[in-house]
Amino acid sequence: MGVAVAARPAAAAEQRLARVRAWWRVRNPPRTLLQRLDLLYTGALVSAIFGALAYGTASSALAQVVTPHWLAATGPALALLALLLTSHWGVYQGPVVFSVADVAHLLGAPLPRRGLAARRLMLALAGGAAAGAIAAGVVIVGLAGGGRGIAAADAAGLALGLAELGILGVAFAWAVESSDRWERAAQRATWPTILAAAGLAAAARAGTAGREIALWSGPWGWGVQPAAGAGDLQSLAALLLLTLATAVAARAAVRGCGHAPAERHLRRAEARASAVVALASYDARRARRALETVGARDGRHGARLRRPRTPALAIPWRDTVAALRTPGRIVEGAALAGAGTVLALLEADRPVAVLVAVLVVYLGAARTIWPLRAELDLPARARVLLLPRLGQVLLAHAAVPVVVTTSAAALAAAGCAAAGALPTHGAAAALLAVAGTPMLCLCAGMSARREGRLPPSLLALAAGADPSGGGSLMSAWLAFWPAVAATLGAVPILLAAAPVVAVAWTLMATAVLVALLARD
Repeated sequence: MGVAVAARPAAAAEQRLARVRAWWRVRNPPRTLLQRLDLLYTGALVSAIFGALAYGTASSALAQVVTPHWLAATGPALALLALLLTSHWGVYQGPVVFSVADVAHLLGAPLPRRGLAARRLMLALAGGAAAGAIAAGVVIVGLAGGGRGIAAADAAGLALGLAELGILGVAFAWAVESSDRWERAAQRATWPTILAAAGLAAAARAGTAGREIALWSGPWGWGVQPAAGAGDLQSLAALLLLTLATAVAARAAVRGCGHAPAERHLRRAEARASAVVALASYDARRARRALETVGARDGRHGARLRRPRTPALAIPWRDTVAALRTPGRIVEGAALAGAGTVLALLEADRPVAVLVAVLVVYLGAARTIWPLRAELDLPARARVLLLPRLGQVLLAHAAVPVVVTTSAAALAAAGCAAAGALPTHGAAAALLAVAGTPMLCLCAGMSARREGRLPPSLLALAAGADPSGGGSLMSAWLAFWPAVAATLGAVPILLAAAPVVAVAWTLMATAVLVALLARD
């Protein structure tokens, strides 16, 4: 009798939710079967065309980097970092995001919260599995390139493993989204996780014992074992463990999807609405700031630094104070710069790997220039309160990022030299990698000068003259300075055998970038 009485309110709530969904289907009819088939056919056709065009190039390029040995050495670390990034997705948005109206009308109504969120969460879990399978496809293309080939069982095992890692990442993201405690834990675990990933990569490169430790260190290692040279029984055992862990995490996420407070959903809904409005006007900077308000945490307010006596040092002093109050960004930028330098020196004979490494250093430099971006958010303030021209102000803001990233790159190069891991012409390559770091900071500053806003003239040109409807031109605009940075930073390292040419390239590029950033 007690069970029946307790079940009655839940059944009534489910009936109310079913009536709301029935009304919604009448007001907003779903796509017909023919429309869905047409969309599926169009997507498959476009994917086949572009896939056929890009397969040969991608296969030859990926084959230079992706090998079974590389996957065993760096796969667990990369998978761990991917899980970390996916969990941080839950800090800013997450797999279940309602609109502001949904939060006000649905979450505030007497409807079962779990019934409202379960479908969205299950779709997100399926999307995580699809993303993992796509990543597995890219890795398989690299492993099979260069005439090596890959066994069908290994390819299927890798696809299953990475798909389950995608599901696991979405489950972590939902835990972070739905709980303030999990969110704080994810933010505190960021740097320990990054250091653990670096340790796994270093141990795996050290020898067979280190690779075994990395492959069995957790789900991030279990998922890559089928294509990493592990035995059949070992790979099967790892996949069984990963499947069990994924099933437990997914079940816990779906069962607890009704426990997230409405206030957390509202913060994400408002941030998403603001970001969509900003992106509609092609203002990526404002969209990013809107999303950052969700996971904002107060910085350290006790930082003190003696004021400089020379007015020319006022802006670097301000940037140093800002760095002391929010040291996480400086640490992240330095870590990315050091990691990119190490990767560039370890893979100096592979142009694609060097380009990726330089791009990592560029991302580290971009992480450290937030005071420059803040200056551009209110340029009238700089014109009123500061005597130098705005271009000189922006150039002065590049001083602290240059010092931070160059110091991190120098320490990373010294570590490689001490470990005896420098490539051919190692001393020249290390010096050029460090000397090229200021160029990347200046490129990040030039990218920030655009303030994340697409120029109206370029938008008009994209809409009228671009055969792709504007997509390719906008993508080229967004990728312009990262591509310039990757090219300018990679060429000197690849030309280490001709140091005079490489030094001349670095000096000329740095001088041009200084002139560009300093102009009004």
